[in-house]
Amino acid sequence: MSEREQPLVPSLAPAPAAGPSLLPGAAHFQVIEEPSYAPSGSGEHLYVEIEKEGLTTEAVVELMSRSLGCRRMDIGFAGRKDRHAITRQWFSILAGDESRLAQLPGLAGRGRIAVLNVGRHGNKLRLGHLSGNRFRLAIGGLGDPAELERVSAALARLAHEGIRNRFGEQRFGIGGSTLATAKAWGAGDLAGAVARIIDPSGHWQFGEPLPSGFRHGPEGQVLAALRRRADDAPAALRAAGELRKLVASAAQSAVFNAILTARQDAGLVHTLRVGDLGCTTRGAPFLVTADDLDATNRRSAPGTLDAFATAPLPGTSRLRPLPDIEAQERSWAAATGIAWSWLDVGGALESPGERRALVTPFRTPATVTPGEPAWIEFALPSGCYATEVLSQVGIAIPADRRG
Repeated sequence: MSEREQPLVPSLAPAPAAGPSLLPGAAHFQVIEEPSYAPSGSGEHLYVEIEKEGLTTEAVVELMSRSLGCRRMDIGFAGRKDRHAITRQWFSILAGDESRLAQLPGLAGRGRIAVLNVGRHGNKLRLGHLSGNRFRLAIGGLGDPAELERVSAALARLAHEGIRNRFGEQRFGIGGSTLATAKAWGAGDLAGAVARIIDPSGHWQFGEPLPSGFRHGPEGQVLAALRRRADDAPAALRAAGELRKLVASAAQSAVFNAILTARQDAGLVHTLRVGDLGCTTRGAPFLVTADDLDATNRRSAPGTLDAFATAPLPGTSRLRPLPDIEAQERSWAAATGIAWSWLDVGGALESPGERRALVTPFRTPATVTPGEPAWIEFALPSGCYATEVLSQVGIAIPADRRG
């Protein structure tokens, strides 16, 4: 293994129990969405920037639907934001009436919503219509100057080598419930999939008396379908709507993480091989050939990070490495229990699929403000996890960030 292929030291040396940790609670995890574009000032879609706390993005969609009297499907957003955080993000509402936004904060219940900005634009916001996110995170246990120096050095090395682009535990649901739903749904155990949606803890079983109370979003739609017909699991899953995409993404993410771990163990995070699929800094994929192998590996080296090795999010995409590379990827991911056919054409979790870079650079390098707590700030590309940055520099993650 070459010197530049040595695994990132902090990722192999987690913080001790008494070491630094991300502090629990929404006030200690702040996120500001960085949109791909600003509202143009005209168009049939009302754009609304809100600050929320104690609410999922889907719950805000539900509340906007009630407040503005519109269909949920007419509301768009660029990315999902954590419930246990103070987050700012944009929504679009087809033919939205700005005057009715005043009702929105009063519907938040135990959560909080504040309307920050409004505008108009010609198109609906869709997932991925953002450049990245800015994070401001409170860290306890960095009062010791030596520990502060260690974390600062680890962040600098992460900027040099790139962040291992793993999906965080949040992607897989509370206790891995979303991934468990994916495995049941993909394998044809529809009753098992419905049970996990209704009760992520896994205690409730299909056919038992339904839980009482109201649920927001797709989970609420599944529960409503069961209340109409308690024995019809297929109908309940059809009512899940957008939840199917989230479940499919959990399966894809598990495959990606497994292959990333295997490539790291093999010293192949920054080293590409003939037949690998790489990608540029703009995400454009390319097949590595013998003629461009050396140049590609110089571009992918730490300190340069102008090209990246990739791993698959399996699906219907036919963009694949050479057969021997793909066979190795499938072997590396076998332990996940995810059948790639579930995500292919006609599969229960059919999804477009794509390639994802194994590492990603910061959009804005990390800064540390000492104190108790200390604050770490940085910006990441869309789809990247702030908790992974912290984990890779030896900062412990509290339970409210792991699902």
